[in-house]
This record gives sequence, structure tokens and C-alpha cells, in this order.
Amino acid sequence: MVSAAGGCDVHRTAIVTDVDSSCWQYPAGLVVSNSDTVALGDLAVFIRCNDRFTDDTLTVRITTLSPDTLRCEEMLRLAVSRQTAPAALARETVVPYRDRVCFPRTGNYRLTISPVRPVRGVEAVGIILSKSK
Repeated sequence: MVSAAGGCDVHRTAIVTDVDSSCWQYPAGLVVSNSDTVALGDLAVFIRCNDRFTDDTLTVRITTLSPDTLRCEEMLRLAVSRQTAPAALARETVVPYRDRVCFPRTGNYRLTISPVRPVRGVEAVGIILSKSK
């Protein structure tokens, strides 16, 4: 599993990893380190794609493994909109995933994001954690 911090501030943290943009087909591993067992947060899935990605949706499988080995697996359909912004910004999509999530254990939560079919043009995927309002 690979984990990379894409950026963070007081209210938002992005955990992002690169994937093979020529043909993304394998799980992308992310690690969320948790030390707060009572705070509530919102989760969103992030993807960055290039012009080789021509679909308007992408379905991914998200698997979460908690520090005490509990496992949750579910599908999420991402709607990828076409934008007319500069190329560096036009292909980033953030889709809400879960609201008011509490990670009840301290330690590392391991998440994997996998496409349900091989896909071209996706450069990076990740999770954005933000403080619930």
C-alpha cells in the first residue's frame, strides 16, 4: 500500500496516491492515521484524470480495514463532469462519500480504492477528510 499526503490544513486533509494512467486496474492503497476517537468527519473521494479519460462516470470499490481488522467494502459511482477550466484544474473531481464518520479506534485505517474495470486516463485517487459541520 502506498500513502501520500496531498495537503492538509486545520479542517481538511487529503490523502492521495498516483495510479497508472495508461490503465488503472489495481487497488490504490491509502492509510489514514487516526488518534481522535470521538471527532466526526466527512469523507470525499478525489480523482484526477487526463484527456484519455473519456467517460462521464466511474464506479470504484472502496475497502476499509480498521486497526482491529474489521472490514467494510462498498461501491461508489463517481460522476465526472466536463469542465472548461485550464487543464491542471479541469479534471479534478471530488465526490462526497460519507458524512459524520467517527473512527472509533486509534491507529491506521487502510483504505483501498479500485476501479470495477480497467480504465485509462485516471492519474491519481484519494480521500479527503474534513471536519463535520
